Amino acid sequence: MSCSEMKGGFIPDEDLPEGGRRRTRKNRIGPLKEGKLTRFGYAVTKGKTARHRALNKAVRSYGPLSTFRKLQAVSTFTKRTSKGKSRTFKADRNWVRKRFFRLK
Repeated sequence: MSCSEMKGGFIPDEDLPEGGRRRTRKNRIGPLKEGKLTRFGYAVTKGKTARHRALNKAVRSYGPLSTFRKLQAVSTFTKRTSKGKSRTFKADRNWVRKRFFRLK
């Protein structure tokens, strides 16, 4: 590897496909803190009405964008391990977007 490749920030990795790159730090989802939504009564196993009530409380506390991002992150993390739960998180994320984000 030449110095010019090092200056560009490209570090080859054997685990990645030919020419692949690692995700940069700015593209990653930050660490999640457990219990941020459950303290309002949110659980993916509850019914839709109960989840929406809990999300209303979370939006009042964190704001709509932060709540949206929390649901998006959990949906992304559970995508491969539990597809059904991931779909529920996405549906709730879309509900928050539809209910609380207003287009001008």
